[in-house]
Amino acid sequence: MRFTILDCYTDEPSGLGVPPYLITYPRYIAGAILKYNRDNIKGNNESNNKENNINQNIDDTQHDYFYLTIDDIRLHKFYNGKIKNTATTNIRIANLSKNYPNIQKILDSTDILIVVGGVQTPGKYLSALPGTLAEISMFIKDLKCLKVLTGPSAMAGEGLFGGRLATQQNTAMLKYGFGLVIPNLEYKFDLLMANNFSEDVQATNMYKFIREQAILGAEIVKQHPQYSEFMIVDVETARGCNAATCSFCTEPVKNAFMLRPIQDVVDECIALARNGIKNIRLGKQADFFSRSPQQIEQMLKAIVDNCKPEILHIDNVNPRFVTEEKTKLVVEYCTPGNVAAFGVESFDPKVIALNKLNADADSTLNAAKIINKYGQVRGSNGMPKFLPGINIIFGLEGESKETQQYNMVNLKHMLDNNIQLRRINIRQVVVFEGTQMAAVGSKFIKKNKKRYWSWRNQIRQEIDLPMLRKIVPNGTIMTGLRTEIHDGNTTFARQIGSYPLCVGIKQKLLLNEWVDIKVVGHMLRSVTGEIVKS
Repeated sequence: MRFTILDCYTDEPSGLGVPPYLITYPRYIAGAILKYNRDNIKGNNESNNKENNINQNIDDTQHDYFYLTIDDIRLHKFYNGKIKNTATTNIRIANLSKNYPNIQKILDSTDILIVVGGVQTPGKYLSALPGTLAEISMFIKDLKCLKVLTGPSAMAGEGLFGGRLATQQNTAMLKYGFGLVIPNLEYKFDLLMANNFSEDVQATNMYKFIREQAILGAEIVKQHPQYSEFMIVDVETARGCNAATCSFCTEPVKNAFMLRPIQDVVDECIALARNGIKNIRLGKQADFFSRSPQQIEQMLKAIVDNCKPEILHIDNVNPRFVTEEKTKLVVEYCTPGNVAAFGVESFDPKVIALNKLNADADSTLNAAKIINKYGQVRGSNGMPKFLPGINIIFGLEGESKETQQYNMVNLKHMLDNNIQLRRINIRQVVVFEGTQMAAVGSKFIKKNKKRYWSWRNQIRQEIDLPMLRKIVPNGTIMTGLRTEIHDGNTTFARQIGSYPLCVGIKQKLLLNEWVDIKVVGHMLRSVTGEIVKS
């Protein structure tokens, strides 16, 4: 049986799978296939060599897989395989997997197409565009294989655009032509094989069941568009949320809170490193600081000692769990340019209370001070070693004109007191079934829709711009940037890592090259730079 894993990219409150990131789902599924082969096929102790077996005949006792991206499908189906020479990079087809040259053979020989997708925290992506259920169904409707949806879309639906109701997972079969919608497929693979993928099954999603899969599936990285130096993998350290109260969040809907065993995390990172991965983000969790300082040091030290990553970053920190001891460990073991994303969402006390948000203004301010105390020092790549970032969501229950005033007062206080914020993510809420916001719906989205862009612009102009001038003043040398896309005669480049700063260079440079730059100007959320000759 031949499986094709179609990566349509994912973005969740905890976890990012939009290139150059590779999220857990394709890795775990690949590992499940390899583990099944190992356990059930006599004499099969080898992983698949994808470069050699595309023409291999697969019988009922053999199972292999291929990895494709939504960009592969778009280029093949929509653009007829032709990439036009345009002044601006077409990010719809910028991320072609290593398997694209054989895409027709792969699709023709596929027995089961496993589609991984789901954007639940919509954002703007520099060099990729996630696929939606509607788009995917249009491209795969004529394929004769069984089509299975998994990933975040199968657990809680998707919402690529803020300020709207989410597309629900139960419409995927009725409206979009999927034969099965299977949440947590990676935990159920053996049972699904037993019933020949005839229906979904119940299974316990305990970490012990995917320990080996995570290690075996690390080999899939070799099929990724940016393998190996330009890609970064998001590694899971926990699921669910230790707070589990925020009105809008899908994490408690998808999973109960559970910490992944530290040795499992370390062993997966070792397997990834052995497969050529140099850049790791411990980002698939709601709160990296939910562990004790001793546990955090055990994990970070083991990864550094055994993997020696070029980039080691984290993501997602609950301000209430920030301590000096934990912060110093991240600064010591991780690489510069690191960011702790705070899910603040609002500084308005009424909004905080009604939506059961996980931090108030005082705890956020205190946490930001601690991280700045140890992380503001500039690192070897030109960026501060470790800074907080803040998420702001508009459209939550209880929002009023006063909400923006609270936001601005607190953000201005941080700016005036040199409490640096690496970035402020601002978006409108997406309403998902199963969350508290489902009962509220779009009431406050509609009420304040006309104010959203002015509120957003005020933060960009009065906070983001002067903050960026503090973090990377003119003359700052930034090293190790990948030239990523063209926009006319401007090249945009970024470092690899968590929330890397975008740099516009007024030259048309070759893409996928490493450059160093000097900062010469500032935009609202990016900087302009000039090439520095080494």
